[in-house]
Amino acid sequence: MGRRLRSSGTAAVAVFIAVAGLGSGAPAPATPPSESATPTAVTASPNVVLILLDDTRTDDMDVLPAVNRRISAKGATFTNAVSPFSLCCPARATLLTGRYAHNHHVLSNHAPLGGWTKFRDANTIATWLDPTYRTALIGKYLNEYESPYIPPGWDEWMTPKGTYNYTYDRWFINGSNATIEGYQTDTIGDLSADFISRNAPAAEPFFLFTSIVAPHGGLPAEADDPPFPTPNVSPRYRDMDAGTPLTDPSFNEADVSDKPLRPAPLSESEQTGLVEVNAQRRESMRSANHATNQIIRALVDAGELGSTYVFFLSDNGFLMGEHRIRGGKVAPYEVSVKVPMSVRGPGITRGATVDTLVGLQDFAPTVLAAAGQGAAHTGPAADGIDVLPAVEDPTYAARRPIVIEAGPKSDRAADTDPYRFHGITARLDGDQYKLVRRESGFVELYDLERDPHELENRAGDPAYADQQQRMQARLDAYEWCAGRGCR
Repeated sequence: MGRRLRSSGTAAVAVFIAVAGLGSGAPAPATPPSESATPTAVTASPNVVLILLDDTRTDDMDVLPAVNRRISAKGATFTNAVSPFSLCCPARATLLTGRYAHNHHVLSNHAPLGGWTKFRDANTIATWLDPTYRTALIGKYLNEYESPYIPPGWDEWMTPKGTYNYTYDRWFINGSNATIEGYQTDTIGDLSADFISRNAPAAEPFFLFTSIVAPHGGLPAEADDPPFPTPNVSPRYRDMDAGTPLTDPSFNEADVSDKPLRPAPLSESEQTGLVEVNAQRRESMRSANHATNQIIRALVDAGELGSTYVFFLSDNGFLMGEHRIRGGKVAPYEVSVKVPMSVRGPGITRGATVDTLVGLQDFAPTVLAAAGQGAAHTGPAADGIDVLPAVEDPTYAARRPIVIEAGPKSDRAADTDPYRFHGITARLDGDQYKLVRRESGFVELYDLERDPHELENRAGDPAYADQQQRMQARLDAYEWCAGRGCR
């Protein structure tokens, strides 16, 4: 039987952890160091923490001051980070394996084409780091996961049973049932901080994957919610962002005749509803901001911040009326595929801005390289690369394109059925372009330097004939790439 407690602070969760038999670490130093203002020397075996949010857009970052001040400003911000398959389960499988979806074959959130049962978990960042690292996943795993099963490589495993219910109190803690009352994001922050305090300082470094479901839509719903999916908001942040407008120039785009999808303009009520969606998303992220502060504070208290890489990422973006698309993702447009990404850690220049194209497939190779285990694993070759050299060298990987894709339309389709689209984003002569080829054969070409909001499809435009030809050739070469062929 699980123990019941109210998840109202790290101390309460620490009691639960001890009772549940998850082990205990060495005590934190009596005088914790402050956050250093200068880069720390590269550590032989650094800790690694990933804070992953769900559906966060790049223009959401102003409600995450803890990320901005304590990660981005103390490290590097990647301004051109891409989710190659902008959907929860395929994106997370890419994070864990360093492989594009067309190689790991998780092509949906739902079985049989996707979901956690589709994922082959024998070769992931956890198995490659373990046993050198103590590994933990706290929060959301992959879609449809509601099982006590613990995948290989994970030493600690704490996942909510009601992934998209922000107040559901049933959890799996290392394969056992547990009851932890409270708002899910707060619980994840508490558990993450407790993991750090129990495992640092310690004889072995740790890898902590903190996976927060905000701002993804979820339960409990409220009577006055708009007719679109919204997250549940902690009472302490409710209505804090009411009325925040949607300002992307592609919102309710005036002319979509150059797009393959041509929905009707948004009605006034739909626009009002989407503004409310935006407000609730932002309010739910304020809890994630609090969790981020908890994690950084725990690293400081344990004396481990200077020897820890802390990554912040989102699995994908999210559409809220851009290009008249009422909501969702799995679209090739920037608001769907572009994600916030930043990292602080040993040797990383503070306040660096990196515009090199990077993708979620680069996360696992980057962590392995930082851990000194870049060639240690024997699984399938990663499609991604270590991107930390780009912090100091703007020419690093400058010519490499990033694949964007979306699998078959039906969850019941076969892996080999036609994809909804294949695309590529790349630089030509220093300028960035995106080319997308739809299942129907419809082609889109965007000049992202001059048109970052993708208002003008330049496919077929004589002024862009050379760029279209070159981008099509690169897409032909990379759309099914694998391993070194993607680099």
